[in-house]
Amino acid sequence: MWSKLKFDNIPIFTKIIVTFMIIVLPLFTLSLVLNELGKREVKSQISHSISTTIHYYFANLEKELERVIRAQQTFVNDEDLLKLSSASSILSAYQRSKAINDLTDKLVALKDSSSYIKDITVYIDSMGGVVSTSHLMDQPGIKEEMEAVALATYTNGVPITAWDHRLHLNLTYPTFLLNKDNDWKPPAFIHNIELSQEALAGALASFPQEGGALLFNSNWSLSNDHYPEAIETVRAYVEQREGLSLSTEQVRVGKENYVVVIDSSAFLDATLVFYFPENLLVGQLKTYGTWFWLLVGSSLIIVVLFSYGIYLLIQRPLQMLVRRFRSVEEGNLNTIQMPLRADEFGYLFNRFDHAVKRLRTLIDELYVQKIRLQQSELKQLQMQITPHFLYNSFYILHRLIKHSDNQTAELVSKNLGDYFQFITRNGLEEVALKDEVNHVRSYVEIQNVRFSNRIEVAFGDLPPDCEDIKVPRLILQPLVENVYEHGLGDTIAGGRLQIWFRHEAGQLWFFVQDNGAGMTETEFELLSRQLEGLEEGETTGLVNIQRRLKLRYGDRGGLEVSPGEEKGLIVRIYIPADPNHKGD
Repeated sequence: MWSKLKFDNIPIFTKIIVTFMIIVLPLFTLSLVLNELGKREVKSQISHSISTTIHYYFANLEKELERVIRAQQTFVNDEDLLKLSSASSILSAYQRSKAINDLTDKLVALKDSSSYIKDITVYIDSMGGVVSTSHLMDQPGIKEEMEAVALATYTNGVPITAWDHRLHLNLTYPTFLLNKDNDWKPPAFIHNIELSQEALAGALASFPQEGGALLFNSNWSLSNDHYPEAIETVRAYVEQREGLSLSTEQVRVGKENYVVVIDSSAFLDATLVFYFPENLLVGQLKTYGTWFWLLVGSSLIIVVLFSYGIYLLIQRPLQMLVRRFRSVEEGNLNTIQMPLRADEFGYLFNRFDHAVKRLRTLIDELYVQKIRLQQSELKQLQMQITPHFLYNSFYILHRLIKHSDNQTAELVSKNLGDYFQFITRNGLEEVALKDEVNHVRSYVEIQNVRFSNRIEVAFGDLPPDCEDIKVPRLILQPLVENVYEHGLGDTIAGGRLQIWFRHEAGQLWFFVQDNGAGMTETEFELLSRQLEGLEEGETTGLVNIQRRLKLRYGDRGGLEVSPGEEKGLIVRIYIPADPNHKGD
């Protein structure tokens, strides 16, 4: 329930956007998932393709070197090499020369059979020299070099031997041996093939994918020099994971991820590694991802703009309707021509205009009825006042004349004439405030004769700048009459009536205070509720005055009642005292 109330408090524009988001977000999510699945599949296919290429290259390299090694091993049975290594001393110069030339031709043929062979050298111990595709027979230091390579081959026990920054395939016949004193036992011959590092590196550089390639074992390494900053990190990673065969790994180099494809050869005791930044693998995919997010962003912008368009289609007519409601709330019931529309808002505008017109008609009828009711109540009040007061006044005159108090009788008769002259002006709805106050004075003068020894009256002066203010007729005298009839009517002596005025902050206050018995709490509460319009009942003089003041002045005029400081009541009337309410 609370969540529903919170949702109802959300503005319409936000609701529209949220609704569209709820619709499109699942589509975006599904598209993103499909994009990620496609990316993974493409990455898998590319990785598999690279792995296949690397494995194919490495297998071909292994087969090629294996073929070269087998061809090298056939020289153990070569007739010319055996003659030179075992019977060189008994051969004639021609025979030796012919055997050397034939052997050289065979070595050249072997060299030309593979691009990976740089040079072939055969050291023959009995001759104390070499037969080579490039070296001279008596090249200095060749014997020591051949023996060192043979020793390294024997020590490492692997096909490819690294020595003096070169790679060799070495064959010793008979197999390299040490004597009982661990001294060198010269073989009959040493067949050495130097591999071309340039050719091997060129092959590494010929991979179709752009990336770095590294061929290495514990003693040597070759690379194509692509991404040199990653070589050491990649090599260290692979060396820590021995036994990896045709696998794809991810290695962090600096701030970038690298894809590493690893293949190893037990025959060559070497590992081939192909590595490249992951961005190369997913670069195009990232472009598609960028376009996807641009599509998402554009869609969100379109959703917002579309929502705003719908918002304007709904909000503008609603705002216009709300302004009309507020205008009616402020009391403006004049008809304003609403825009002509053929949609649902046009129907609402049309019905609203009809409702305002009907409301204005009803208010006019109610206002007229209320005015007539007030006039009827005023006339009824006059009829109530006149007979009652007339009886008492004639009785006072009778008593004065009987006691020959002619001066007082004259004063009473004059005030009585002024009094009845004022209340019989039926054609006047409003009078000047000074006339209303003089009417009250006439009434008080008459009552002073009646209650001369029982009630003391203090009557203040009306502020001069308020004398011409127009006020409803007979709004002050009933208050004073109420004091004589109810507040001090039963007072034998010591009664006190105070009447005074106060002008402040644009308001004129008229106070009537007595020290009579006052009201009980229940009576006072009932009167207060009647004055506030919360309680129906008999319309008394005070209630009648309150209604007339509210009808004439609204919230700026009214009547208030409160208990006196000691006893009795204080009745206050307040009306505006600004020039807008003065007579013409």
